Amino acid sequence: MGVAHIGAIEELERAGVKIDCICGVSSGAIIGLAYAAGGLETLHKFYDGALIDIAQKNRMIFAKGPDAAFKYIAAALKELCVNKKINDLPVRFSCSATNLATGESESFFEGDPVAAVMASSAYPGVFAPYGLGGKWYIDGGTTRNLPAEDARSMEADFIIGSSTYVVDAVDDKKAEKMNRIEVASRALDILEKELSRFHEVQCDFCFKPRVDNYKWFDFFKMEEILEQGRANAAKDIEKLLPLLKK
Repeated sequence: MGVAHIGAIEELERAGVKIDCICGVSSGAIIGLAYAAGGLETLHKFYDGALIDIAQKNRMIFAKGPDAAFKYIAAALKELCVNKKINDLPVRFSCSATNLATGESESFFEGDPVAAVMASSAYPGVFAPYGLGGKWYIDGGTTRNLPAEDARSMEADFIIGSSTYVVDAVDDKKAEKMNRIEVASRALDILEKELSRFHEVQCDFCFKPRVDNYKWFDFFKMEEILEQGRANAAKDIEKLLPLLKK
C-alpha cells in the first residue's frame, strides 16, 4: 500500500513545498528511498519500472516464494542508489526497523540505504528477518509505523506525515458474521491504526490516503491504490497549505 504515499509527495512538489528530509518505515521506506535517491523523477522511474513490473508478474514471482519479490525490489533499489551510502543521497533520508532480539525500534541515518530499507520492510510471517550488522530485524511498523521522531531528530521544522492506517467502522451485523481469520485481520488493522495515531500527534500535518480496503499483498491493484492516494492527497493539500503559510 506504500504507493499511496506517492500522491502526497506529488502534491507537495506541485505546491512548491521543499522536502528537506524524508523518513520512512516498511513500504513507506521503500517509497521514501526511491524519492531520496533522485527526487520525483527517480520515484516515478522506480514505480513505472520495478513496481509495475512486479504488479504484472506478481503471481509468477510469488510462485517462487515471497522472498523472490523481496529480492526483486532490493535489486531495483540498488540500481537507483548506485552504491551510495545514506549520507550520499541527494535528499536526507532515514528509516527504522524493529530489532527482533530486543523488540526495540532502531533508526538508520547512515550506512547502506538498501539494506536498511529491506530490514525496515521485512514483514513478519511473510518475509524472513533481515540480517544487518550482526543483528536481525523485522518490519519497522511493528514498533513505529509513522517515524515522526526521526524527522524531528533531523531538525525538520514542520513535519508532514502520510499514514495509510485508517480503519472504518462496520455495523454490528457485519461484525457478528466475521470468521476468526477476519477478526484476527481486523484486530491487526486496529492495532496498527492505534500505533499510528500515537505517532501522528508528533506531526504538524498528516496525509491519510483512504486505502484501508487494500492489503499489503495487493500488488495487482497497485494502480488503483496509487490513484486513490492521489485523489486523497489532492484534497488534503488544501488543508495543509494554510498551515504552512502560518
